Amino acid sequence: MNHRRRLFGLAAPLLAASALSMPVAAQQQEIDPNQPLPVDPQVRVDTLENGLIYYVRTNRRPENRAEFRLVVKAGSVLEDEDQLGLAHFLEHMAFNGTEHFEKQELIDYMHSVGMQTGPHVNAYTSFDETVYMLRVPTDSVGVVETAIQILEDWAHLIVLDSAEIEKERGVVIEEWRLGRGAQARMLDEQLPILFRNSRYAERLPIGKREVVETFGHESLRRFYSDWYRPDLMAVIAVGDFDQERIVELIKQHFGGLVVPPDARRRETFDVPDHDETLFAVAADAEAQNTTVGLYHKQPLRDQGSLGAYRQQLVEGLYNSMLNSRLFELTQQVDAPFLIAFSGQGRFIGATEVYQMFAGVNEDGVAIGIEALLREGERVARHGFTASELARHKVQFLRGLEQAYAE
Repeated sequence: MNHRRRLFGLAAPLLAASALSMPVAAQQQEIDPNQPLPVDPQVRVDTLENGLIYYVRTNRRPENRAEFRLVVKAGSVLEDEDQLGLAHFLEHMAFNGTEHFEKQELIDYMHSVGMQTGPHVNAYTSFDETVYMLRVPTDSVGVVETAIQILEDWAHLIVLDSAEIEKERGVVIEEWRLGRGAQARMLDEQLPILFRNSRYAERLPIGKREVVETFGHESLRRFYSDWYRPDLMAVIAVGDFDQERIVELIKQHFGGLVVPPDARRRETFDVPDHDETLFAVAADAEAQNTTVGLYHKQPLRDQGSLGAYRQQLVEGLYNSMLNSRLFELTQQVDAPFLIAFSGQGRFIGATEVYQMFAGVNEDGVAIGIEALLREGERVARHGFTASELARHKVQFLRGLEQAYAE
């Protein structure tokens, strides 16, 4: 049986990436590239004495709505060996009882004010962070104040009742089971290569089933006490509200949180470099598509200066122009791929990545890879035309204007 496949390369010498090395110093205007990016003056940003950072901005549209976030800089990469999957499990437990909302009361309250799980109440756990999200009506002062109370409860007042933990095991295991499709099975083969010699290879957010089935309750409580603390948290609020009142509420609810004197060090993990080109080939009978990808790993660069922002714009224009060329190839009768794109961005942890990706016919893996590398090499040698750059600058500016108008 022929299986659909995914093939990924981790290329140290990827030729197309050389086109990204456009100098930041060539400035159109007299600006200092090392100058920090300014913060929108309408955003109130400050840090409490305990280390928690808050970002608050009044935004009148849509009316009577606000978005709140509790961001915890703790995800699966921080788990100990007896906690694999417990960062995600803890996220589930946040909805199963806190000091001010027993068991189902939290969900019942949200439904009573018109909030629905999913569009208005949600959360996610990744390798490096856990984020809780609320979208609330602001036409009632009580609802807004309760929303911030909920954020505080998630921050340090989750009950973690033993009976509720046992009930939640089955829910999380079922979520794990439903996610074990072709994509997950192929990722199992790819991630040890993508993250070789990195902690990320052994710390997938969904965790290990055997750990979720058998962990001791204290392991979950230890993760909560170790990593849910104010110096690893941020509160974000944007919406139709009085900014000063929201800042006052954040200080009131989060100012009393304390960092333990023996707090564990929050390490940052990277994905080590390698001289050789690594590759992974994964096949599955249930996979629906065949894809190829080339990854060029890079150290995480500064993202907070004017020079870094300019470089981001340069790379965005580069990828926009290259993606147009790749799209033109898909319109050919004998196209080497069905879809293709390139992109630059954060990979994981302290690592960036430049990626070229293509969806190909089942027997077109080699042809697809060759076409990606050929187009990358063509740009590296000859660059783009002045008309291509002018056209994509106009498109980019129109996109900014439309985003601002909306």
